[in-house]
Amino acid sequence: MATGVAALLLLAAFGLFMKAADKPHKADIIVSLGGGDGRRIKIALALYQKGFSRSGKFLYTGREIVNPALSTAFSKTLFLEKNGVPAENIVYIPRGVIFNTAEELFFIKDYMRLHGYKSVLIVSSPSHARRIKTIAGWIADFHKTDLTYYVTAYHEISDNPLSCLWNKEERKEYFLEFEKLIYNLLKYSPLTIDKTSYAKKRNTPLWQETLRGL
Repeated sequence: MATGVAALLLLAAFGLFMKAADKPHKADIIVSLGGGDGRRIKIALALYQKGFSRSGKFLYTGREIVNPALSTAFSKTLFLEKNGVPAENIVYIPRGVIFNTAEELFFIKDYMRLHGYKSVLIVSSPSHARRIKTIAGWIADFHKTDLTYYVTAYHEISDNPLSCLWNKEERKEYFLEFEKLIYNLLKYSPLTIDKTSYAKKRNTPLWQETLRGL
């Protein structure tokens, strides 16, 4: 009995820790991270239309085409333009330049510092929020700068942090994200970061020219 109660308490604590998405905050720019099934960019657009990007800039990463193998495939750029985002305000950070969450956040930080933006609203999936916050705060070192970041997400099955107790599919998704979080902490630690692809890329012409060209 005591073991079962302890397991439930641990699972509840896990849910409280992993459900880290913020309520939307207005920021200088809004960013839709790559991956997912299209919901990320759709919720980011909805927030953009409500004025959450003070500069009017809308950044997105990942693949240009969402669900390329399905009949529901669509171009992110065309989707944004058709829904009122001026072409000159759309900034696509190409997948060939960045490949994962850590590189996305490092690049966003460099972009903000280059263009003088002080705050960013990052939009992703609910289970992704804790990993984004951890990388942004303690690996990309946003907390050592004057830059502010907020992480929000599309609505999930339940906003209740304890729903991991009874929702098996949700629990599985969050455990997979937790594994990725641990992997990122190990890979991008202060002891190893200089040997990662990010550290090598940041000083390459591709990274720098892409950054200046956006």
